[in-house]
Amino acid sequence: MRPLLFALFLFSFIQASFAQITMETERADDGSMELYTVNSTVIPYTVLIDYAELSNLNSTGSTSMVVARPGKSKVVTLKRTVESQPTNVRYTFTYVKGDYTRRSKTEAVYLIPLPEETQTRGIRMTHIENRLQPKEVNLEYVGISFEFGLPTEILAPRKGVVSDLQMGKSSEKENLDFDRGENFIELFHEDGSLTKVMVLSPGSEKVKLGQVVFPGDVLASSSGEAYNSGFHVRLANMKPFKDPDGKLRYEMTPMKFVFKGGESDFSSPMEVAVVHPVELVTGEMSKKEKKEFEAGK
Repeated sequence: MRPLLFALFLFSFIQASFAQITMETERADDGSMELYTVNSTVIPYTVLIDYAELSNLNSTGSTSMVVARPGKSKVVTLKRTVESQPTNVRYTFTYVKGDYTRRSKTEAVYLIPLPEETQTRGIRMTHIENRLQPKEVNLEYVGISFEFGLPTEILAPRKGVVSDLQMGKSSEKENLDFDRGENFIELFHEDGSLTKVMVLSPGSEKVKLGQVVFPGDVLASSSGEAYNSGFHVRLANMKPFKDPDGKLRYEMTPMKFVFKGGESDFSSPMEVAVVHPVELVTGEMSKKEKKEFEAGK
């Protein structure tokens, strides 16, 4: 079997083709300027505001990094510094999904998104640059793939809100290593990060935008029969951050998964059996959610 040489072009989308986030500026009675974000989606976004002009207004720097919560919310107040002088502000902004401010109290552990007892091989993916520029090796982490033998259901690896999905892509190509148009379901987590679950059968989704899912809930049906590696599912977790050049990007870190006999981030390929420990399934549930889960068992 050929090694997995997958790539991710999927995480460089700052500002999509339509505006999920807009901004409004209002002048307060005391002369200060108030900046508001308007978020038309169901999850928070991280917004980087770059000031082109700040006339007679205070600011801690030339940029502001804020969180746009769903709906309209005030994110910045720029106070007038000299009472008798006019004020003005001009700015541009960029944004990405997710909340850079949120933190988890404990390290996140994920379910392998396959039914219990499934035998699977976990292997990290490699960056597209390793195909485009074979003389240079890019060791940047870009996610993980789980291979399996037969078509199956793909499950939620962790509690989250369905923040995006693309499930209408069909491909007639064969012997693929990577397909830019893969179907996916994206989940937003309480720690502000997002997980993309990829390589799904078109039209097989069992969830909808804004729905809360729990570990083990069915997301869709598997795909991958057109790939050299056969049936598989790919996952990548990402969180917003500002890079040294002052740009918004996603930080991707290895995901730790539970399996029969242990836990691992699959730094080396491993053959494992899938398990769904109850303590992991309920680990991020609220008290009410746990009560409902236990009542339904």
